[in-house]
Amino acid sequence: MALVQQNLVPGTGDHLITLDTDTNLEWLSLNATANLSYLDVLGGAGGYTTTYGFRYATGQEISLLHQHAGITKFGISQVVPFPQSNHLAMETLIELMGGVALNSSTSSGSVLVQTQGMMKFRGTGVPTPATPMSVVQLWLFKNNPGSSYADSNPAGPAGTRFPEIASYLVRNRVLPTRSISRGKSTKAAKTRRSSKKS
Repeated sequence: MALVQQNLVPGTGDHLITLDTDTNLEWLSLNATANLSYLDVLGGAGGYTTTYGFRYATGQEISLLHQHAGITKFGISQVVPFPQSNHLAMETLIELMGGVALNSSTSSGSVLVQTQGMMKFRGTGVPTPATPMSVVQLWLFKNNPGSSYADSNPAGPAGTRFPEIASYLVRNRVLPTRSISRGKSTKAAKTRRSSKKS
């Protein structure tokens, strides 16, 4: 699996980023946007789409993330050759992206972990507060691993908050900036030295 947990704010240990090294995309943990509506996030709540440069992920991007995690069962009726590995991949991704926190019933021994994240609006422009959104769901059955699966379904309106629903936000990988001595590159320094000799 090519997924690596990282910090959103360097040195804080917040573990809010999951880097997919195959696509060089950074995914924000789902628990960061739980109980924020689509329009809340789009409007800059938490600074995720403004300060930190995230955007809503498309359904295709989320599917690719699932594939890179090792999830193979998409839909309740699909039969997969290795259901146990599919279950373990789903469990790992949920833990990496803070999905367990979206379902408080797990702490009381629930056999189901349901993670839900909204994807990018499929229409044009900005949705109205009443526009229905779509969510990608992971259904993790603790007592029946062979039944665990991923799918997508209609969700509530864009202006409504749900404690159990988050947002799939993604951005291109942010590389650490390197300081250059005296503001000049090594290449530029070599060029100056060469011109002096000629």
